Amino acid sequence: MKIGDQIKKYRKNAGLTQEQVGNYLGVTTPAVNKWEKGNTYPDISLLPALARLLKIDMNELFSFREELTEYEISLFTNELSERALRGEAAEAFDMAEKKILEYPHCGSLLCAAAVVLNSALSLSVLDKEQRDTYENKILGWLERSADSEDDGVRISAAYMLALKYTQRKDFDRANQYMDKIPDINVDKAMIQVGLLTEQDDLDAAAVFLEGKILQALVRVQGYLYKIIELEEQTGNHRKADEIAVKAGRMVSLFDMWQYGAVVPQLILAVFRKDTEQSIKFLKAVLEEAQKPWKMDSSSLYYRYPAKESAGGVGQSYIHAILREIENQEEYEFMRGNAEFERVLEKYKKQF
Repeated sequence: MKIGDQIKKYRKNAGLTQEQVGNYLGVTTPAVNKWEKGNTYPDISLLPALARLLKIDMNELFSFREELTEYEISLFTNELSERALRGEAAEAFDMAEKKILEYPHCGSLLCAAAVVLNSALSLSVLDKEQRDTYENKILGWLERSADSEDDGVRISAAYMLALKYTQRKDFDRANQYMDKIPDINVDKAMIQVGLLTEQDDLDAAAVFLEGKILQALVRVQGYLYKIIELEEQTGNHRKADEIAVKAGRMVSLFDMWQYGAVVPQLILAVFRKDTEQSIKFLKAVLEEAQKPWKMDSSSLYYRYPAKESAGGVGQSYIHAILREIENQEEYEFMRGNAEFERVLEKYKKQF
């Protein structure tokens, strides 16, 4: 029981001295000191008054709501993700809020919920007011988990906060969180693979690496899309074309979702305000997003325990594409084009 640690932590949070706590409860200062050191415990009759003084409830006093296991958090975030993919973003946020109220000091839960729901939010169809409300909730959870004593949680939260404040153009705060991210060159993944291999769990090691390969490829794919935009913005159109070709080849080379092979050409067409080509590749992107990605047919991911990327995931991508097209200024040049409007109307009705 960590009641001594809890008394000490919340006493300091409340700005109280041991003497003040003792006076309030009618006990000596040395008695409070012994509680905090774990040498003795408060009399049971004093606990309700102690909790009121420290402005916490009995669950927090007894650390009953401090932490969840990694397995419990994984199960919970999987459920959150499934609800979000079904288009139930509001319900997923309500679920997360209730769980966080139950475990308010669990940094791992706060960070995991923020990461999952941040992804869900980017794919959801919500109005600006709802989106802003949920964005602020995510920021609040990340801010709290950025103070976690767990290095992994703290660094993950700082990384996401740096990204989000950059998107908001709050560069001072973005830099504050960037400074909290350590520059670590150790490849922890290979250490993990070595550990599993030494334990003769070769399948687990292979599945772990498949997941890491997939994460790395998706990250590189995002980098390529961004550098295409940067080359276009700086006037290096030939380089942008060359990179777009490489990004397309990457999809077939690494058995990735075919949807990603068309995106570079759409990026180029939109930047160049080529209406005919933009509509052509927009239609191709929307069509490919409906097709399943059969990961188990690839030699790279056949062990990986993932469902086909169709149905809910594909629909979420299409929702996100349609929302971006309707709201972003870079697509303004296509407005009023009959074919463009037909494409939008078709997929709005379908999804």
